Amino acid sequence: MKPATRQLALLLSGLAILAGINATVWRYERAMSSGEVVLLRLAPVDPRSLMQGDYMRLNYEIARELASRDARATQDNGSDTLVIRLDAHQVASLVAEGKPDQLASNERLLQVHQSERQWQIGPDAYFFEEGTGEQYEAARYGEFRLQANGKTLLVGLRDEAYQPISTPRARW
Repeated sequence: MKPATRQLALLLSGLAILAGINATVWRYERAMSSGEVVLLRLAPVDPRSLMQGDYMRLNYEIARELASRDARATQDNGSDTLVIRLDAHQVASLVAEGKPDQLASNERLLQVHQSERQWQIGPDAYFFEEGTGEQYEAARYGEFRLQANGKTLLVGLRDEAYQPISTPRARW
């Protein structure tokens, strides 16, 4: 292979990789800006410390509800899409007899996955800046952006008063 052809192939490969990364970033940015805010109540959480910093282990009440009963009976044809109902504060609760094709105005779809007898709704950990763990002990809700197809993106945590928990940034 000629050196010029090789350089062109490397350049095109690099551009394809960058285009893929940019498309992924754009998709997440779009989900954050256009998704509906939905709060999922957290089950008891466990703050821990790792070599890479502090994090909080997350567990969701809806996942515990699913585990405590035959969740497959509440789903449409064994799919992994559930129906949730939002209250006035956008807090989601599971609709036992929900029909994905007949949603009420305050009902939404939520995609879940079952792996090794555990239901996964969102990430199981939330990482934060080292030394700021105390303020996250007040977390009671995971703040998600929900897409129309039921996919979620965790964007933060909220306290019992539904207020976002965030760390003040140092101003330089």
